[in-house]
Amino acid sequence: MDYLRDQAFQYYGCDWAAMVFTFLSLYLLGNRNRFGFAMGIGANVFWFSYGFMTHSVANMLCSVVVMLLQFRGWQKWTRESEKTVEAKPEIA
Repeated sequence: MDYLRDQAFQYYGCDWAAMVFTFLSLYLLGNRNRFGFAMGIGANVFWFSYGFMTHSVANMLCSVVVMLLQFRGWQKWTRESEKTVEAKPEIA
């Protein structure tokens, strides 16, 4: 049992949190909820921490790039939502 506990929390739960936030992000985005981008950014903070603890430069670089892409997605979704609201004619 000690082995399982030690292995499960070897990286202070960052790997588990990253996994959960990634799943939430994908689920929300699949349901067309833009909050999924925020969950994805949170996931990549945890993935970056995991990469730091495992000394994986590739993991850290990937996390930063994916975080930037998710931030771009959030902004793009916001701009497109504003355009949709502006395009709707008001009914008096």
